[in-house]
Amino acid sequence: MVCVNLFGIPLEVYIENGVILKIDFVERCSKSNKLFENELKSYWKNGQGALKYVLDVNSNLALVYRKTAEIPFGRVISYGGLSEAIFGTKKYARFIGYAMKKNPLPIIIPCHRVVRSDGTIGGFGGGVKTKGKLLSLEGVQIKNGRIPKSYFTDL
Repeated sequence: MVCVNLFGIPLEVYIENGVILKIDFVERCSKSNKLFENELKSYWKNGQGALKYVLDVNSNLALVYRKTAEIPFGRVISYGGLSEAIFGTKKYARFIGYAMKKNPLPIIIPCHRVVRSDGTIGGFGGGVKTKGKLLSLEGVQIKNGRIPKSYFTDL
């Protein structure tokens, strides 16, 4: 396990043989691994880097996580929009929410970029405040509790 402070957001990263297995949000990190922290920041910003990870989930969740990984830095998509991009219909928006809640690799699979269709940010495993901070760090503005439609993207 490696402790990382990603822009003041403490994370525990579980690694085996150089491969990331899981990431958890925690209250605090006693000592951050700066080398790994820099690699994670780089990956978070541009979706590229030397990070290796395993996504050990069923096929429907894997579909959701692969598509979620395509959401560009600084953009968001609604739960229904992501459902439509994957399944051709918005009716699986609740399943998308379930998948985001179960995401074993937040930051790598950027579930914080999936929000409600009305522009409110919705829930997040690391807490709503953390989700808002991650979006703000990406340049997404939240005005009166909502994200303007100009930040929404289609996949």
